[in-house]
Amino acid sequence: MFRGHSDPRPLAVFCLAGTLALIAQAPKPAQVAMPPGPAQGTPAPNPAAPSLVDVNVASKAELMKLPGVTGPVADRIIQDRPYLSKAKLVSRGVIPLALFQQIRSRIVVHPKLPAKK
Repeated sequence: MFRGHSDPRPLAVFCLAGTLALIAQAPKPAQVAMPPGPAQGTPAPNPAAPSLVDVNVASKAELMKLPGVTGPVADRIIQDRPYLSKAKLVSRGVIPLALFQQIRSRIVVHPKLPAKK
């Protein structure tokens, strides 16, 4: 087969050993250390972000913390409950559109569903 060599296996072992040595010396990819915090998949709380107010269950005081919501407006929101969506605040005439546009990113509606029997 090869001139002067009857068995090619020692040459194959030598080449394999050399390749493995080169691979072992190759630089390793940098590992990025994850900062300590909540578990993966759980968003980290943002202390600067205001918490969402559920207009179906919020107290008058909680509603009045929203920008532009006065005592009488909070009373109307509470009186006209429950809401199936945030848009119902405007479509029912509870608050004006301008106020809704001001608070819509700070409110949420979790409709109360009837209990299963």
